[in-house]
Amino acid sequence: MPSWNDLGAAFSTLREIDVTVIREESERPVTIACVGEQPALATVVGLLSTSDGRRYGPIGLNPLLIATLGDVRRGGLSDELGSALRHADMLLIALDGRAPVPAAAAAALKILADLAMPTVIILTHTDTPPIPAGDTRRAFAYAHVVALLDPESPQASDTLADAVLARLPGDLHMAAARRLPGMRAAYARQLINATSFTNASYALASALPEQIPIFSIPFAAADILVLTKNQAMLVYKLALSHGAPPEFQSRIREVLPTLGGAFAWRQIARTLVGLVPVWGVVPKVAIAYAGTYSTGMVAWRWFASGELISGARLKEITDEAMRVGRERALALASAARERGSAGGGALSSIAARIRRALPGGKASPEPPPEPEQP
Repeated sequence: MPSWNDLGAAFSTLREIDVTVIREESERPVTIACVGEQPALATVVGLLSTSDGRRYGPIGLNPLLIATLGDVRRGGLSDELGSALRHADMLLIALDGRAPVPAAAAAALKILADLAMPTVIILTHTDTPPIPAGDTRRAFAYAHVVALLDPESPQASDTLADAVLARLPGDLHMAAARRLPGMRAAYARQLINATSFTNASYALASALPEQIPIFSIPFAAADILVLTKNQAMLVYKLALSHGAPPEFQSRIREVLPTLGGAFAWRQIARTLVGLVPVWGVVPKVAIAYAGTYSTGMVAWRWFASGELISGARLKEITDEAMRVGRERALALASAARERGSAGGGALSSIAARIRRALPGGKASPEPPPEPEQP
């Protein structure tokens, strides 16, 4: 079981983390071409550029390249606008879903289709996602189409942001969120969920060697360091994506009590579940998921609006995260059991051979099968 000395080592690890790559990723240039006709164009630009967060505004140059379909039709792809469109990272096309697309606008859409770039078509004030018929429909067969029935609704911004993140290259997500406040909530949710799942998967992988007694202590200590580093990276990415200054140590100090709580959960968890090694796998995975998720949620709220989550609200978040974490843990453990069965119980055989190789070691009986529902 890790000791408080391991906790000190974890904090020392945070001081030694090189965050240069993450900082550079947040500062990458990104260009999103936003083309359409009013008022749909203004709606899309507004949804991407504003948010309910009250702490940090947009940082850096505006990444939106804004043009009307008339601009595209007049210049084609041979003028300055055409050159800029070709070099954009993705294309957004904003159309009003309440009216058919006129012939002149359809001609501009065909020009844009020739770019063959990652594209999202946004139709406002409609709950169905058709795009113009005929040749234009076929030309945009690869595009992702999003319908916004009520652009004023709280969900509209997240729906649009999710669509943009689905088409924008992954290494530009943080830079886009840093510059466009309307994308920050969607990016934060995706990042928190992905990091929580990553830590849960790591906890499962590290829990398997811990079933071998001589490996339990070093693997437990390494476990804390890896999970802590991942949580610290999550906090830092959330900070940068919300426009916070890039000083790593300062950002971590802002949420240090949260990270300390996550360490404590790990300590308590290992004390409890270590008493029953095999059955302890699922609780370890669940706690890794819940601790990371709760840390991310607290950091998100802090960097978005400067809000300190109350103890009661944090308990609600943690309880829900533990419920989801247990579900994820059971699914991961089930998949691991299936792979283990296919491998013929290799881990148990390795453990037995190690025990026999130790001084005074002798063969030990094979462990009973792991229960279906730990």
